[in-house]
Amino acid sequence: MNRFKFLALAVLLSANIASAQPIIPAQQVRAVQQVDGYFVQNIGNLKVTALFDGEFGLPRSDLLRISSEQADQLFAENFVPIDDQNQIVTDFSAFLVQTPTQNILIDAGTAKCFGPTLGHVLENLKHAGIQPEQIDTILITHAHPDHLCGITVDGKMAYPNAKVYLAKQDAEYWTSAHNEAEASHFFKPLFKMTRDALKPYQQAGQLVVFTKTSFNVPNVQLLATPGHTEGHSSYLVDGKNGQKFLGLGDIVHYAAVQFPYPDAIYKPDTDSDRAVLARKNIFEQAYRKKWWIGAAHIAFPGIGHIGENVIGYRWVPAQYRVIK
Repeated sequence: MNRFKFLALAVLLSANIASAQPIIPAQQVRAVQQVDGYFVQNIGNLKVTALFDGEFGLPRSDLLRISSEQADQLFAENFVPIDDQNQIVTDFSAFLVQTPTQNILIDAGTAKCFGPTLGHVLENLKHAGIQPEQIDTILITHAHPDHLCGITVDGKMAYPNAKVYLAKQDAEYWTSAHNEAEASHFFKPLFKMTRDALKPYQQAGQLVVFTKTSFNVPNVQLLATPGHTEGHSSYLVDGKNGQKFLGLGDIVHYAAVQFPYPDAIYKPDTDSDRAVLARKNIFEQAYRKKWWIGAAHIAFPGIGHIGENVIGYRWVPAQYRVIK
């Protein structure tokens, strides 16, 4: 009986103590923030980490070779977010690919080149537990600022131990004073951004300008995918046992439209016809060979597969799984 009295007294005391704790007003509770912007996917012997750079609105008017009515219907059916200017909210991402012996970064984000809604690759890399000094290889898909600017911070190398790889066609085009003078108002600022980003690596001897025949990075196959730019490159990383990961670059900008209708084009493409050809070729190869895909402008994390659709192709996003 004494035992039961003791238990009853303990319960009563604990209830009184609990009721005596101050209640924190709702307005003083820290607001819940979004999780850190990285996502990890094991692919064979690779550890692939998607790194969120931010989001930006792409104009509907830059989507061509498809009617605006049909495009708008696809955006609505796929619940694509729209910003305050009625532009298509588009994610920007880079990808860390870790082999047993390499830390490879495919693209590096925008840094400060495109405004405050972008530029978060470096901080998300650190959130994922990797320091910039650990990156040994940076594969740039093309020399547009949202893929290249992030290699530098305030004029200095953000990744001091990395070699930066860029296709010769893009390196020559986007550093040319002649091309800058001839460029449209839209493209003209990009030339200085490119030169500024590359300069410290060039001075340190850590810029590798490659051709189809000279490209040489262990475990990585170059897939030339020109069209968006002359030197646009995609990178296929071997994860062994039949598992491969393809860093796609800017093969796709408007995923809801360009998967089912790959003939639809993005206005800033350098050569629209070649861009369409590259897109169809890569989609078909990736579908047939079941490659894993990392796409810079598909909804984060932008990792998944390409599947067949009733019309064209479809995006099959990766499923969240616990990493062991």
